[in-house]
Amino acid sequence: MAVNYGSMPFNKAVDLFRDKLSIPTSGWTDIYEQQHARAFVVAGAMKEDLLTDLRASVDKVVADGISLDDFRKQFDGIVEQHGWGYNGGRNWRTRVIYETNLYQSHNAGRYAQMQQVKRTRPYWRYRHNDSVEHPRPEHVAWDGKILMADDPWWNTHYPANGWGCKCFVETLSERDMQRLGKTGPDETPAVEVEEKTIGINSPNPKTVTVPKGVDPGFAYNPGRAAVGEQLADDVMADWNKTRSAWKPLNPAGWAEAGRPERIPSEQTNIALGTRTTKQSELLAQIKGLQGDEKLYETAKLPVLINAKALASHMDPARSEYLPLLDDLMRDPNEVWLSFEQHEGTGKIRLRSRFIKHYGLSKDRFVMMVANARNGYLEGWTVIPTSDARYIQRQRQGKLVYGKQ
Repeated sequence: MAVNYGSMPFNKAVDLFRDKLSIPTSGWTDIYEQQHARAFVVAGAMKEDLLTDLRASVDKVVADGISLDDFRKQFDGIVEQHGWGYNGGRNWRTRVIYETNLYQSHNAGRYAQMQQVKRTRPYWRYRHNDSVEHPRPEHVAWDGKILMADDPWWNTHYPANGWGCKCFVETLSERDMQRLGKTGPDETPAVEVEEKTIGINSPNPKTVTVPKGVDPGFAYNPGRAAVGEQLADDVMADWNKTRSAWKPLNPAGWAEAGRPERIPSEQTNIALGTRTTKQSELLAQIKGLQGDEKLYETAKLPVLINAKALASHMDPARSEYLPLLDDLMRDPNEVWLSFEQHEGTGKIRLRSRFIKHYGLSKDRFVMMVANARNGYLEGWTVIPTSDARYIQRQRQGKLVYGKQ
């Protein structure tokens, strides 16, 4: 059924879902916890067209409230159209995609609404949904717990707290508390943590620490993460503190990141390609190097390069440097991550920048820079220079990878 609040469509949930970035992933552990609030992913969906079609179908779940059966019919059509060999049983996989996106979008939107009335309804009560077929003991134990809206416990225990979890939170006023015979909030539940290994059969397994009773990947507040209050790493945390447009590191940022002042020039024997002025020849060259699509995962940042998309906006005159692009994405000197805020809309977008400096001969140098956004190559450039001042301007944001 549709995500609604009262008798009106839950527009806030829809807006937050549509503000997500689409990111190709090979497995569900490629991005984790808070990152899911900012990204739309379907594990194993790495092609842009496939991910776009899946997103359009999930959008109908969140915005129009189509049923699980209808979503499954659309899912089957998309799978057949793209020839996608996904993992897991069809009914299980579709239920996970359907329910996780539906409930987490609702939970994020509900959080935004609760923030708006926090002044008059400052108490939050955890509620367990008894319709769950296999209730978790911890979730049942938390049912009815009343805490202040700003209690840090909500940072890790705001629903959903696991796969298939349908718990929710109610707001209460002082008058509500009086009717319940309470003069203040309950004691914050003790948090016991445990280690779990996830994604054992995926390309990116990891060991994580989570509160007991909370499934790995759910120990975050989807509402705070979606509106930028709780984000995935210290880069996002820095942005949260400033509440302004992303401020890149100063020109001496390389020193703060423990990097040398100059990116060393790497001599290479990679044969350059053939220059062309024809778009058809350019596309053929790209496909010859990488095929129709190629996924790079340097610094655990998945970036997909689509041959047709690259050829459509690339200057054919740069075709001779195409072999270096593949090398840059596989083996960069540095990778920088930054968040940019659009001055008009205020929306935040994530951009990764790959940098490498090549010595093509004794006196010929080129600087290679590639920018990726939303998990796709956005653009790349080659600058014949060894000018350290220009190179420094490219080293902005948060260093996430530095070649030793």
